Amino acid sequence: MLLLILKGHIIWSRTDGRGTTYYHYYDQVTWIVAAVAMVWIAWLLIRRYRRLRALQRRPRGVNYRQLKRIVKIKDELSSQYLRAGLSNNIHAVGIGRLAPAGDYCIQVFVVDATQELWPGAGPATTLAGSFFRGIPLLLIQMARMGFLIDTAVDFAAGQYVNGIRDQQAVIVGGISGANVNLTGQSGTIGYFCTRKSKLWRRKEVYLLSNSHVFVDLQNPKADETELIVQPSPGERASNRPIGTLTNFSRLTFDGDTNEPNIIDAAICKLWDSQPHQPLIPLIGTVNGYVPQRDVEIGEAVRKCGRTTGYTEGRIFSIDLDIWIGYDRTRQSAFFKNQFLIEPASPAYSSFVDKGDSGSIVIDAGQRAIGLVFAGTSADQQTTSAGATSPGVRRSKPD
Repeated sequence: MLLLILKGHIIWSRTDGRGTTYYHYYDQVTWIVAAVAMVWIAWLLIRRYRRLRALQRRPRGVNYRQLKRIVKIKDELSSQYLRAGLSNNIHAVGIGRLAPAGDYCIQVFVVDATQELWPGAGPATTLAGSFFRGIPLLLIQMARMGFLIDTAVDFAAGQYVNGIRDQQAVIVGGISGANVNLTGQSGTIGYFCTRKSKLWRRKEVYLLSNSHVFVDLQNPKADETELIVQPSPGERASNRPIGTLTNFSRLTFDGDTNEPNIIDAAICKLWDSQPHQPLIPLIGTVNGYVPQRDVEIGEAVRKCGRTTGYTEGRIFSIDLDIWIGYDRTRQSAFFKNQFLIEPASPAYSSFVDKGDSGSIVIDAGQRAIGLVFAGTSADQQTTSAGATSPGVRRSKPD
């Protein structure tokens, strides 16, 4: 039977007047080549899987079943409280804890706890101590958040002296940089990501930041012709182009809760002639990332931004749904499933300020958690910054 399967097959024949020459291929050769190819493909897939696993932080015992149930309940409440036009007071709903190690709760963020939740609903304080679907509600007073793109704000003497706002000969993470068309505004270059080129498998280096930092969102035809400059156009120091816009997440403004934004991220191709070093001042090299579902309430995080420099904080909320304002267009964008970070007081009075948009947030193990994209102003530090995580998950740290 084996001889019948592993037999030779004529490919073609040639007659030269002295006889006929036959050319065959043999099944055993075909099977051997196929087996080698399958082993090679399996090896590539296993290597890729192990590499991706090595980049992820190991789970720390999060009760995924319990958290999934609470997220579902939070989503239901969020769709009620945050729908467009309902309330000028409620602007965010997230998941937190009643104490550092207490039970999960649903946080409801209002601008003013003494005002009505919405017309005719009664004062916001009526939520204090109440429950929704058996989950306790925690009322938190916090100013509305906005995108942290700097608009040439003059800092007080001695304030934010650690921010890197000058021109840098070698590009690193955490320094000033933005789209050339953002006149008078400043943002932060977060970090680097790499990929292999399609033709020659040469490593290409990209810069990672926010869409509203690397893209002129007022231009509906933004494309790869737009330049990224360092430092940002809003700095006093002279800038120069260092790369071109490659890809970005498009943001929806003035939509509704059924049209959420998930990520505010963009990448630009760093020109080969530009020296760079894959590190963040006072933090070092990024060694991986934390899957969104493994981010823990209360865990310590760090970042280095163009304005405030190096700061430390703690995760205050997870799976946060929130309305974010954009001063440049006077519109608002609804974001879903974000993080909220509070400053690690008293060492740091604030975690972020305007101009820190695009900073990458790092855990204690040098792994990326997300990108800073929004926050409150320096005089409203009842809270700190929102951070979005999917943008760094799909990128390879350089």
